[in-house]
Amino acid sequence: MKAALMERGRIWVDDVPDPVPGPGEVLVKTRACGICGSDLHAAKHTDDFVATSREAGGAFKLTTFAPVVLGHEFCAEVVDYGPDTRRAIDRGSLVCSVPMLLRAEPIGIGYSEVAPGGFGEYMVLSESLTVPVPAGTPFEHAALTEPMAVGYHAVVKAQLTGDEAVLVLGCGPVGLAVLIALRQAGFDDVSAADFSPGRRALALRVGAAQAIDPRQSSPFAALPSASHGKRRTTVIFECVGVPGMIDRIFLGAPADARIVVVGVCLERDTSRPLIAINKELNVQYVLGYTVEEFAHALQCIADGTFDVAPLITGRVGLSGVAAAFNALADPEQHAKVLVEPSL
Repeated sequence: MKAALMERGRIWVDDVPDPVPGPGEVLVKTRACGICGSDLHAAKHTDDFVATSREAGGAFKLTTFAPVVLGHEFCAEVVDYGPDTRRAIDRGSLVCSVPMLLRAEPIGIGYSEVAPGGFGEYMVLSESLTVPVPAGTPFEHAALTEPMAVGYHAVVKAQLTGDEAVLVLGCGPVGLAVLIALRQAGFDDVSAADFSPGRRALALRVGAAQAIDPRQSSPFAALPSASHGKRRTTVIFECVGVPGMIDRIFLGAPADARIVVVGVCLERDTSRPLIAINKELNVQYVLGYTVEEFAHALQCIADGTFDVAPLITGRVGLSGVAAAFNALADPEQHAKVLVEPSL
């Protein structure tokens, strides 16, 4: 099959062996796969990515310097089945899946040389993690199930009661997913902040009540402090994932605020605990989603509760992956670029 391979930041298209489904696995044809921020990090900071993965493991587990086929945000078409499968989903059906192969040792799809991701023509999925796409759902929209599940999970983990003052820092794909999930949860007065005018415009389109340029004013100053005469708890979603961000939030956040860290920083970072201690801040790190949350995100996309169409700003074939990685470095150009191997 044809695939876009990545090795220490170099991306090229080549022929690789077709994946073969093992017991309990399904062979699928990639219809669309989003480029995730973690893919960009894996290409730009491969050495740090591998070192951290080997030391701590986790979902973002790239443990090899060998060429890999990235891509874990996908919608695909069922082609065939391996042995010991239930075959409950017909060939030709569209599916999404939690990007994990449930082998003797679980393998992250798109982060291993033995589990090619959606930047290739074909993939192998674990049948038990495969979810059929509801009829009538565009495959481009279904491909955003994985990032939307991340945003939905972050909102669930925040344990919101409905009366909080909410701020989303960073309006890239992760922040936008959080904003969409917050709107579904009934929050219509959420503040968002980003340096990019284009991303601020998208934030307003998908649910933010106001989008702040941090160069012009402090996002923290815009937070309402009271509701019906009662002090409001502040909840801040950190969706940037760059060094220094958490420390800046410690400085700007009001006392007793809750900070939900959604952005994935793959580099070493430094923060000053005393600032958080003095303010009695509560910090919650979040990662991924449950299988149930993944299925819920797909259903919300299918029924229109999660309007993901505004997030899709580009579509490329395999030959365009390298250029898309470069273009995504400019926040004014794109939010989510989809790779479609058939293009």
